[in-house]
Amino acid sequence: MHRTMGAISRSVEGSTDLETYLRSSANRTLEGRGAAVLWQREARHLPAESREELRRTLSDVADGIGSLIHTERPELDGPYLELLAWAVLSVYGSISWHRTSLPRRRFEELLHRLARAATDCPLGTRPGAPAEAEASTGGYAGLALSRREEILVEAIRLFDERGFQSVSTDDIGEAAGASGPSIYKHFPTKTDLLVAAVLRGGEQRRAGTARALDRSGTPSESLDRLLRSYIEFALTQSHLIGLLIGELDQLPEKERKASRQSQREYLALWTHVLEGVRPGLDTSEAKIVIIAVLTVIDNATRAGRLGRRNDLAERLAEIGTAMLMSGDARTAA
Repeated sequence: MHRTMGAISRSVEGSTDLETYLRSSANRTLEGRGAAVLWQREARHLPAESREELRRTLSDVADGIGSLIHTERPELDGPYLELLAWAVLSVYGSISWHRTSLPRRRFEELLHRLARAATDCPLGTRPGAPAEAEASTGGYAGLALSRREEILVEAIRLFDERGFQSVSTDDIGEAAGASGPSIYKHFPTKTDLLVAAVLRGGEQRRAGTARALDRSGTPSESLDRLLRSYIEFALTQSHLIGLLIGELDQLPEKERKASRQSQREYLALWTHVLEGVRPGLDTSEAKIVIIAVLTVIDNATRAGRLGRRNDLAERLAEIGTAMLMSGDARTAA
């Protein structure tokens, strides 16, 4: 992991302009395709000192990318540059989360095109979200939770922050203010908690998707509503996102297969909606584009200061739309 972070850091330091960095990173990313998975799943288990060192390195890389973007877009201030820099890192890291592939040159060109779509995206141009979207949080803020829900919410948070194997039932009970017998009444085992959490994530995402696509409209309007529904889900359920990213391997086989099938069906739905806007788009390319967009959203909503931006939903909608509509890489084949 340290070697990978070092290579990423040298890539930024060795680039004199943004275009050089974006091109070289597309090449380097394909050489070390699994680095992002390793970082997100394993970094939390490192000793605190090593974990902090890696975080500083990644932050320095983001600062370096932000500086390169600033040379092309001097009108942008620090928070916008930070957001775009993390979007670039997320584009390149997104290929760690799937096995879809393209011919090498075409794959590099597509990654470059997606990263360039993010860095060139006009920001602050979209109107505010409709009132109905703002009112539907999908979360638990302000609600009086049942004891079962309190336990489940705290379990989701702890599984995300520490990893399933590093959390005990006692840890969950302490966080939820519940005794052992109270937990076992609702969830006989820790695995039952994980299964319930994953099911909760799938149910909430499906509900948001159904609301988004339940209205008639043009293909572009459907794509915009689908994008916004996922942004809303990620903003209100960031710990669930982390659990769905990092802990599916801990599920029993039956539930693991069902969850992965659900992920495939969700991606297929996105692909169908995107192809309605971009007819003739290669299916493999569509999947790579969509996963890149979802990864940008996941990472931004979970990245400290970025996740606390009041305008994050609108900025992510702008970046996501720019990426979804970025040019076709087939001409580079």
